[in-house]
Amino acid sequence: MFGLKWGREPARAEMPESLDLANPEDLDWVKESGDPLVWHCVALSMVVFGVEDADFMAWLVEQERMDRVTALAIFMAQSNGIHRLEGGVLPPEQLPEPYRSRQLCINHVIDRLCALDTHRSWPEHGIGLEPGWEDDRAALLARFADDPRFPRRMFARPVPKQTARMPYHDIGEAELVSEAYLRKYMPYMLD
Repeated sequence: MFGLKWGREPARAEMPESLDLANPEDLDWVKESGDPLVWHCVALSMVVFGVEDADFMAWLVEQERMDRVTALAIFMAQSNGIHRLEGGVLPPEQLPEPYRSRQLCINHVIDRLCALDTHRSWPEHGIGLEPGWEDDRAALLARFADDPRFPRRMFARPVPKQTARMPYHDIGEAELVSEAYLRKYMPYMLD
């Protein structure tokens, strides 16, 4: 009807071979891609390597199609969620830059994830995490069972095995490259 295909995911825009997470144009492309798999690669790289872009992360948590496992990874990485719920980090105003800005960003993202959990259905796109994350998920669910702020719906189901083919690979320090890039310049990493 009218040329619309219901239930189809948006087509991925022309995929760059690499993404520089410090480049605003690359982050604009990530947003425009409409692809939860790309979003996951970027978000995980940001939280693991501590290079969060406050605007991007604030944008990401508002996306209805953001994967549940992406939300879990943001919450669990570097104990971000635990620190926020238990107050285990110095207040941002007591931190020097760039730590102040980073902590403000993380606090905002964790607060939004907790608030959104009350009414959001978290879609799944075949994203999985390393096996240890599942143990951590179960432990946090038990640990915060009585905390009304804890995002129970996000944590309720086990972390699935990876079924999606991820569009980017982090080759270290938040440097994301496509499989085509790896084949061309680093074939030894595909063995």
